[in-house]
Amino acid sequence: MSSGEKQSSKSSRKVFIETVIKDNDIGTQNEIVSMLRSAGYEATQATVSRDIQELGLIKEQLPGGGFRYVKPPDPKLQKLRTLFAEAVIKIDFSENFIVIHTLSGSANTAAALIDRMNNSEIMGTIAGDDTVLIIIKHKDAAEHVAEELKKLVDPEL
Repeated sequence: MSSGEKQSSKSSRKVFIETVIKDNDIGTQNEIVSMLRSAGYEATQATVSRDIQELGLIKEQLPGGGFRYVKPPDPKLQKLRTLFAEAVIKIDFSENFIVIHTLSGSANTAAALIDRMNNSEIMGTIAGDDTVLIIIKHKDAAEHVAEELKKLVDPEL
């Protein structure tokens, strides 16, 4: 296997690990090794240990006891979410467009959060001074994405 293939395999393995810990309560490296092997990856506990360190995973206590691996929240993303919630005045959509009205001077901050969300339905954002235009790939997804954004403003929606 060439170094390019190893890197690709390593990258793929890390993406798999992130997906597995996001979707499951995985508390040990051995559990990760087992899941990797089941998916066809060659992995040892030492390999997984290095991957965990490189991914920056931490252990979080579960409510019923025990622990699980998680990706720690991005502090910059948390700050953007707070700014987004404080700046947004109104969110509306039509067809495959979503328009967000913000306080004056806040549209770029709102667009930055939306861009960092990496939502596969969002093609892109355009920000002015107090308005953000979001272009959605499929008009069927516009309402769902708009509702998701509204929940960032008011989690009780």
